[in-house]
Amino acid sequence: MMLLLLVFILLISITKAGESLKNFPDKYRVIFLPEEHTSKEDHAFQLKVVKFLQSKGYKFFIAMEMFQQPFQSALDDYIACRIEEEEMLKRTEYGKRWGFDESLYRDIWRFAKEKGIRIVAINIPTELVHKIRAEGLERSKDEHLPNPIIPLSEEEKRELRGFLASHPRVEEKRFFDVQNAWDNGMALAIVRLLEKHPDYKVVVLVGRGHANSLDRGIPRRLRILKPDASMLIIKREEFQRDFLFSIDFSNESSSASSMKEPNCKP
Repeated sequence: MMLLLLVFILLISITKAGESLKNFPDKYRVIFLPEEHTSKEDHAFQLKVVKFLQSKGYKFFIAMEMFQQPFQSALDDYIACRIEEEEMLKRTEYGKRWGFDESLYRDIWRFAKEKGIRIVAINIPTELVHKIRAEGLERSKDEHLPNPIIPLSEEEKRELRGFLASHPRVEEKRFFDVQNAWDNGMALAIVRLLEKHPDYKVVVLVGRGHANSLDRGIPRRLRILKPDASMLIIKREEFQRDFLFSIDFSNESSSASSMKEPNCKP
């Protein structure tokens, strides 16, 4: 009897959690999908969430750390079918500026093109990173950074020092400056997107270190820059088993690997 009661309680809790997660897009404007950059599982999960949002008719952009802001026009041309994938990668200098195997992200940007979902570059330019390393963040005012810069919290500093413990040759201030610049710059890019397109949600694909918690990284800075922005972090290891993301998209009339893209007219 006790065992049956425990099973009943467990089923109720699972159902409530599922219903809560099922309605998550209604509650949040910014949805972070953090990743380990080389994890195929993380990228497959990201695509699954993107497909779910698209299947439910939500209006959203895909904001990607993998592309730098000055190259937005190449992404726009790709989604609009004015250029092919090879040309998009060339014009965004993907190999030089990001460098991770393009096959890790290919299904995501192909699905975005197929469905006409805009991809937005949110990373700051490499040239700015070089300037920050050389001159310091305090001397590197730039259109891609908020003014004033949101400083690192003490908790963030402790975490970064933990990383530096295994990298003794890395100079602390430069490392802190660059990490903080990335978080500030990407948060500002997301804020600008939200303000320019108030009817859209933003799905953010970034490394785990940038969005591991709402009180650190990009989410913390986003909350300071735009306090009314509602945010959710969805981590694969916490949500992948939920029934919501077990939807089988394999029988769709079109897919991310399809050569015929409905968004692209002949």
